[in-house]
Amino acid sequence: MKLLFSPHRSFAFLLLLFLSACGEKPATSDEAISPPQTQATEATPSPPQAKESDPDAPIMIAAGKDEKEIPLSIPSTPPTSPTTVPPSQPGSRPLTNEEQKVVIDRILAESAQHQAEGLGNGTVKVNGAWHYTGYSTLSPNPEAAIEARLVAVDITISGHTPWFDMDDIEIADGAVEVSYGSDAQIEPLQSDGSLMADDAMIPAAPLASRWLLIYAYPKSSPSFRLYYWGKNLTPTPVAFGESRLSLPYPPIEPEPAEPEPSTTPAAP
Repeated sequence: MKLLFSPHRSFAFLLLLFLSACGEKPATSDEAISPPQTQATEATPSPPQAKESDPDAPIMIAAGKDEKEIPLSIPSTPPTSPTTVPPSQPGSRPLTNEEQKVVIDRILAESAQHQAEGLGNGTVKVNGAWHYTGYSTLSPNPEAAIEARLVAVDITISGHTPWFDMDDIEIADGAVEVSYGSDAQIEPLQSDGSLMADDAMIPAAPLASRWLLIYAYPKSSPSFRLYYWGKNLTPTPVAFGESRLSLPYPPIEPEPAEPEPSTTPAAP
């Protein structure tokens, strides 16, 4: 549907290239290192300042992640990559585990720094929010201490960089600013707020693009705020309004019919 380029993939590829050049076995895809949201060097902006909810009482569980991957934007030009590691020279030695860790930590810190500054001078506008009842890959956890339901937030992002990561937009209580996490279900929308066709192209950063974010959120909270890496995207609390767009449920495939019993007489 859309271009699947990601700044994080460029770093993963460079890590594989670096480790291969140093004579070390590259990590498999199951071992690939992805940049953490909150781990960075001292120069990296701190994660959102909203208070964390009780980790022992999560309010959301996944209910079957969608297999397709939706990129956040189509970069007009690839982001600047770190200096390419030259191939090993004759007589050079492989890096020790400690040296590799130092290099990897530096690369991850640079990635986190880019990610934290991904909004740049851009803006995030909330077009509306409502209690959500349509199809979702998320489901509130019935065993959570805080009773939750799904909510939808319609936003427009503009002026951002290709490093902006919508997964890092956190939703927090509008009054007490307790954070209820990030990693929303993300669906691209057309500029008029309707669903985007599968073969449509998402506008590249920094052009404006519209998105539907679905979160699990406490039933008792009438308003919310959004944060991105410590930056408050909503200066005032946003209240939930009337229900609007809902995603359609996937069609149910009919079960295969059972074969009819054979009427041919058995051989003597």
